[in-house]
Amino acid sequence: MRNGFKIISFFIDPGAIQPFVQNAGFQSGLLQTIVDDRWSETNRDVYAFWPRLSTLYNLNNNQPSTWWLRNGSFLRLKQVDLGYTLPNLKKVAIKSSRLYFSATNLFVISKFKMWDVEMGGNGLGYPVQSIYSLGLQVNL
Repeated sequence: MRNGFKIISFFIDPGAIQPFVQNAGFQSGLLQTIVDDRWSETNRDVYAFWPRLSTLYNLNNNQPSTWWLRNGSFLRLKQVDLGYTLPNLKKVAIKSSRLYFSATNLFVISKFKMWDVEMGGNGLGYPVQSIYSLGLQVNL
């Protein structure tokens, strides 16, 4: 604590995570993402996410392979607490008081953009929520 201020933060970096995203886009409604990152005559990128997109059943897009593994590493600011202890207010019969702000899941840095990798699975779950709290603690 310095000059009445107190800051506590908690970051998480789980290291190597590799989500398996085979067919995940179709299941979670990421159709625009799929269309934008596919191999085609006009987009001859050999590293396009979808090797061959078709309206018909296509075995190539359903074969288990390391092709469907993606780098899911991330850094998340999981928790931060900021507090300020107000100066002595004995003149107004207050022993102590503290103003604080608390937040959970403020931001995440990751190259994986299909879904929040901390959700796990294939992106179909409820997303990780951010929570913000602001308060005043007064002791009379």
